[in-house]
Amino acid sequence: MIKVQALSDDFRWVAVNNYTDNDYSQLVNEEGVTDEMLGYATDQHERGRLEYDAKSAITTIIFDVVTHDAGEGTYTAQVSFMLVDRTLLTFTTDQTDYVEDLLADVIDADWEKVQHPFDYIFDVLYKLSRQYFQAINKINKERQDIQLKMRKQIQRSVILQLMELETTLVYFLTSLKTNNDLLQQLKRFGPIKFSARQKERLDDIIVEAQQGLEMANIASDIIGRVSNAYSNILDNSLNNTMWLLTIFSIVLTMPNIVFGFFGQNVELPFMKNPFGWEITVIIAIGFCALTVWLLRRNSFRK
Repeated sequence: MIKVQALSDDFRWVAVNNYTDNDYSQLVNEEGVTDEMLGYATDQHERGRLEYDAKSAITTIIFDVVTHDAGEGTYTAQVSFMLVDRTLLTFTTDQTDYVEDLLADVIDADWEKVQHPFDYIFDVLYKLSRQYFQAINKINKERQDIQLKMRKQIQRSVILQLMELETTLVYFLTSLKTNNDLLQQLKRFGPIKFSARQKERLDDIIVEAQQGLEMANIASDIIGRVSNAYSNILDNSLNNTMWLLTIFSIVLTMPNIVFGFFGQNVELPFMKNPFGWEITVIIAIGFCALTVWLLRRNSFRK
């Protein structure tokens, strides 16, 4: 779906949501978008990057943003901003259509102050960069809740929850790294001369993106260490269980040997003794006690 809105007397905003082949003709023929740039902007597998077509003077910014899906959880997806002459185009999907609302709010707030669409883009990128803070803080809160549960009882299911948090942080780290690379490229971008205000705003975005990357690295490191620690505890608990089962199996082998020996159909001691059965049990218990003593003496647990 394509929506067109006038930003000023000089600039227009074309919002493309859920691009389809039916939108191709309008974007190429009416808006002057090239096939190559349209491919970059609509490819959902693209990572954060800056592309410039010198021949058509088209600039494309692909930025990774935080998304949330009730079924899949919190991840990232790309949003594209494209400048074609005096037209600003945005490409979003159902997961990222909230970016259009952010841009609309920025336009309504700074209608008279904005001199160039990059002013809008930078304000939106600043807000999108800060959204990583909230998402990472949420992950840290979930990790803390998991740790409180683990103090009472350690379960395999909780380890799986930590793994899901680690997976989400991998998406965040990858997106934040590509966003940082994109912003550094944008800072050195030659075809467009940014104003002093735009350069200052871009520096603010870079600071926020770098801070988000540091937060994600710290959160990932903590979750990794916590997950490893609890995995070691579970493994140690399993080792203790196997140790006890091994002790029991060795100790309980002694009665089988004794009872098997006295169960033979030949002449054996205590056959005619009225307390033969009790004596046999005492012998079995004695062998069990001796086995336990030998195991303890030789530090079997070590």
